[in-house]
Amino acid sequence: MSSSPLSRRGTCAVLIALTISSCTTMREVPRAELAARPERKGVAIETRDGLFYQFDYATFEGDTMSGYRERADLEGPFGHVTRVRVALEDIARLSVRTIDWYRTGLIGGGVIGAALGVGLGSGAIGGGEESSSGGGGGRLPD
Repeated sequence: MSSSPLSRRGTCAVLIALTISSCTTMREVPRAELAARPERKGVAIETRDGLFYQFDYATFEGDTMSGYRERADLEGPFGHVTRVRVALEDIARLSVRTIDWYRTGLIGGGVIGAALGVGLGSGAIGGGEESSSGGGGGRLPD
């Protein structure tokens, strides 16, 4: 007995969703490389004063970083974005969200392995049925 196309599509959709939503981690950027890129996504900083900020993205121009964060708490037809400017000298630590390929591979491989195990297991259960070509009790007439 084969599985329906709908269940196959559902299984594929789950696998794709789990693979796409890979694991991320925050990695600290060395001080010498703070302004090495003009823009970074998923930025968190700690200032020398002990303040902590998280930004959707940040831009670097000269000796200043501008961090941008969408504000969902404000009502209105348009999205509101807050900008915070910080001098690079005032930043004690800057971290960027990146994909952790090791953890993503482990989780994705485990999910794929489990899906294959379920698929192979359901195929073995349904494959043991005998088929008949027609009626009759199995006895030939005398």
